[in-house]
Amino acid sequence: MNKIYRLLLTGTFCVLLGFFPDRSFAATLYFPQKTLSLQDIVSKAESGDTIIVAPGTYKFFFDNLLIVNDLLILKSAAGPEQTILQGTGRGPVVSFSAGSKAVLEGFTIRSMSSPRKKDLKGGGIYCAPESAPVIRNNVITGNEAVYGGGIYCDILSTPRIDRNIIEGNKAIVTGGGLFSYRSSALLTNNRFIANEAVNSGGAIAGYRDSIRVRNNVIWKNRAAYGGGLSFDRAAPDIANTTIVENIADFGGGIVVDKGSVRLTNIILWHNTKDDLFLKQVGPSARPVNSVIGDGTFRGMNGNLAADPLFVDAKAGDFHLLPGSPAMNAGNIDPFYENVDGSVNDMGAYGGPGAVITQK
Repeated sequence: MNKIYRLLLTGTFCVLLGFFPDRSFAATLYFPQKTLSLQDIVSKAESGDTIIVAPGTYKFFFDNLLIVNDLLILKSAAGPEQTILQGTGRGPVVSFSAGSKAVLEGFTIRSMSSPRKKDLKGGGIYCAPESAPVIRNNVITGNEAVYGGGIYCDILSTPRIDRNIIEGNKAIVTGGGLFSYRSSALLTNNRFIANEAVNSGGAIAGYRDSIRVRNNVIWKNRAAYGGGLSFDRAAPDIANTTIVENIADFGGGIVVDKGSVRLTNIILWHNTKDDLFLKQVGPSARPVNSVIGDGTFRGMNGNLAADPLFVDAKAGDFHLLPGSPAMNAGNIDPFYENVDGSVNDMGAYGGPGAVITQK
């Protein structure tokens, strides 16, 4: 893009002063435009640019959106309720290419009803190998794939997935909400609601991965194995997460098959069948300072089986009422302290990464 045009577009006076920065100078671009599609603008943008998308429903009738740029920011002007990216269903609605560190913020990501590819990875979002996008404040819903109905994190990807609602997605095999294949994704302050996988991991599934799950709510998801979460030969680290009313034949809350897992300050409550199913794992996989509703590990490592006393579980508000046995009962290590400096509360609204006002 011409430098003078870019400078004028950002509203600076550098041109008048005769100053020209290097070609990485960031611009703010706006969509829609009369002659350019969203893909055109994304493809033409340079590193560091921000694209602001006006309210509307934007349908991709042929190809879905591919983000190649390493440092692009793509965000809506008015939030996910008013700004929808709708894909064909024949591929991910949004794909991040290898090396991309782009930001995707403030959209509803959904697919139109149409035939799916037999090997589709990521119905809503696909994170390519060695990509590291930031995916935040989106609603990812109504998508379907073989692996990762909502999101697929491919090998060596390191996405940060923060404050999204991931709801009503489906996987034909595994990972209704999200599937991690040997990735190191960081999941913080998300809500996984009513996702489904035919095989395993109604909300989240991982294979040989090392994802970190912090301050998430996992609610009303369903699969044959691991209604909430399922990990196969993996090393996930799960802390301060609330896992409630998920359904499976084995491990309604969590299934871990081989590998290693860290479970700290979590709440597993009213999951069917059983809250936690561990298969061929070592002693290090035992939960610490957690509520396990079915009584597994009660009295060991600070674990409880008492009602955590949610504010309104039927409405999906899993904050803790005063007097909850899970309040200030988590790991006493200062690393896990609540944002106010008190001893960790178990569940999604405790610990240093909690967003207290989220419901």
